[in-house]
Order: sequence, then C-alpha cells, then structure tokens
Amino acid sequence: MVVEFFGKIDSFLEANVPIGVAIVFFLYKAPFVILQLIPVSVLISVMLMIGLLSKHNEILAMKGSGMSMYNLSYLLVGISIIIGIGSFFLSESIVPVTSSMANDLWNSKVEKKDSKGTYKLSHIWYKGRGTIYQIRTFDRKNNIAEGFTIFFFNKDFTLRKRIDARRAQWIDGSWYLNKGLIQTIKSDGSKKSERFTSHTIQLPETPKNFERSMTAPEEMSFWELKKYTKKIKEEGYGSTQLQVDLNIKMAFPFICPVLALVGIPLALRKKKGGIPFSITIGIGISFLYMLTFGLSRSLAISGVLPPILGAWMANLLFLLFGIYLILAEES
Repeated sequence: MVVEFFGKIDSFLEANVPIGVAIVFFLYKAPFVILQLIPVSVLISVMLMIGLLSKHNEILAMKGSGMSMYNLSYLLVGISIIIGIGSFFLSESIVPVTSSMANDLWNSKVEKKDSKGTYKLSHIWYKGRGTIYQIRTFDRKNNIAEGFTIFFFNKDFTLRKRIDARRAQWIDGSWYLNKGLIQTIKSDGSKKSERFTSHTIQLPETPKNFERSMTAPEEMSFWELKKYTKKIKEEGYGSTQLQVDLNIKMAFPFICPVLALVGIPLALRKKKGGIPFSITIGIGISFLYMLTFGLSRSLAISGVLPPILGAWMANLLFLLFGIYLILAEES
C-alpha cells in the first residue's frame, strides 16, 4: 500500500484531485491487498507460533509425550484451509466491488475517462448467430459503427450474404445503414449485388455485443469471469490469459494450506535466530513462491503450459516440497 501510495499520489495531485478522494481510492484498494497478503500472513504466523513453542521447549514436550508431528500439522493445515475458504469468499464478494470502484475512480478522476471506458473501439471482429461482424471503429457513446460489414452464413458455414456499409447506427432497436452494398449468393451459385443509400435491418446483436469490456479479473467473481471467458472465446478473441486467471481464482485459496505445510517443518528445523529470523524465512519463502507462481503464469499465458497447469504448478511444487520436509522431519 505504501509503494502504491507514493507511486500514484503524484498523479492525483497533478489531476487536482482532492486528498479525500485519493484516500478513498486507497481504501477501495485495501481489500485486494489484504487478499494477496493472507497466504503470506498464514505462513509467517505458523512459523512464529512453532518458533515460540520451540523456544519454550513445548515441541520437545509434545514429542516426549508421544505426540506425532502429524498431529500438529493436521491442526494447522486444517485452520489454514478454513482461512483459504474465507479468502475465496472475500475474493468473490468484497474484492470485485471495491476493485471496480477503485478503477472507476482512477479512470474518472485521474485519467479523465468515461466511467465505461474509452468511447471508441477499433478493429472489432464479433461472431454472432450465424453471422460474423467486422467493424473498423465503434463509437459506444453514440452507438455508431464506421466500416460496418456483416457476413451471413448457412448452417454448413458457407457464405450466403454480405452487407457492407460505410456507417451504421443503432436507433430504437434497429440498425440504420448508410451508403453500402448488399451481395447475395443464391442456391445455384449466382450472385446478386444491390447498392443502397440507406437501409434498415433488424439483427439480434445490439451495441452491447460490441462493447468489449476490458474488465480486470479482480473486478469479477469466479462465475462472472468464467462467463466472460466463455463469451470472449465464442466471439473468436484470444482467451488464454482469461483462462489462466480463471484457474488462478480456483488455485488461490489452496495457497494457504500449501504454505502452511511448508512452514511447519522449516520452523521445526530452525534452531537459532528467534522471531526476526522466522519472519525473514517466511518472507523469503513467500517471495520464492510468488516468483514460481509468476513464472508459471507467464509460461501459461505465452502458451508454453496449459492454463490449468500454469495456475496450479506453484501449488503442486510447494506441496511436494512440504510433504518431503515433513517426512524428513519425522524420519
């Protein structure tokens, strides 16, 4: 939060935004930051707790009374699973709302953009119901498309008609086309062309279909992101990054128990250094995890790894590492 504050406060001041609005922006950002820090907090808490138990010889007393390392691990991993579930509900309920508010505030007050984003979208390809649309530019404020082309297909995906218009505008449930050409392919293979100055057509697609919202993943719940990813994929756009982010939403709650599983044996192995050293180790492991996580995500986005593997690889690697440490500690 401190880094983000000093990184963005200059932009707020340059845009003459009141300091109160800037503070509200950072308050909206807080739930997302808290969500990202929950796994780190779990790991450091586990290491601190075990470090304090070891310092007062309570771990030795547990082992002396016949208590296995597994008994302690079950309890801590179970609590971390509950915390992970809580973080999932936080990411599904509060974070999407506050992140959206923060981004809207930034766009409207600092970037001076419309709350729905930029007015004009360019080079749009959209797959409709038996149709494909090509639009050079689309003015989402006035619902006007420039360079408007529609390809109509049969069920076997053979082209049956094409409409080109210099301009198209959505008015009262219909598309009004200006200065264009209608080309029809008949069943016998012959073609018919007809030029028009103005033409009205009713289509199932409305301007909302062409408003490709670039919503950030943190602004959507799991089901919203899943629906959005499916929509983008059906429209023919690249959805690899969205698929990766969707799998990450599923993998994120499991980071807590995985890091707890790694932290338990590491804390038991640590003999010196006290609480500061425990915190240092916890931060170091968290940094190593995020490095592995970022690398696997990048490989998945670039297509080297499948989206599901890219999202889960860090969890799998650290899970195996934690199991190995616990087995080594018991032996």
